[in-house]
Amino acid sequence: MILSRNFGRGIIERIFSLSILSGVVLLYLSSPAIVTAQSVPQYSKLLKEIHDELVQFEVNKSPDLIKQEFWMDLDGQEGNKEEHVVLMRYNDGLNLKMIVQITYFSEDKGKRLVRFAVDTKLVQCCIKEHELEITSSDYSEEEMENLFSRILIGIRNKKELLKLIKH
Repeated sequence: MILSRNFGRGIIERIFSLSILSGVVLLYLSSPAIVTAQSVPQYSKLLKEIHDELVQFEVNKSPDLIKQEFWMDLDGQEGNKEEHVVLMRYNDGLNLKMIVQITYFSEDKGKRLVRFAVDTKLVQCCIKEHELEITSSDYSEEEMENLFSRILIGIRNKKELLKLIKH
């Protein structure tokens, strides 16, 4: 009789500890999605907004290739005036990809029309199910946040300008 009570109590304790353990495992497995959704860097959100703005351009009729380019001041140097920004979304046959390319130019030094490209930097992304994943970047995270916020302003300004020209 004493053995059966101890045996029954042991089973109940094991079932209780297994249920607690499975609850902790389920909580752990569900929490990474919550943590990563809340800890998305600001530059990723800005890049997603740039992509959304780029898709809204109606210049190209093909959904497989969308390309926009414009000039804007990104480095704050008066000598070289502006940088050339190219935004391109394309289908490589397997995935949608997006490239942000910025070309920096030499200072003017008295020659108002002649400038030489000094440096070109890229940010390459892969688009999967409405999520953008940066596959490579020539910029640090801090630089990307500042850069993407300026590019977002630039692309919105270009869209407004195009609306004024069309009407």
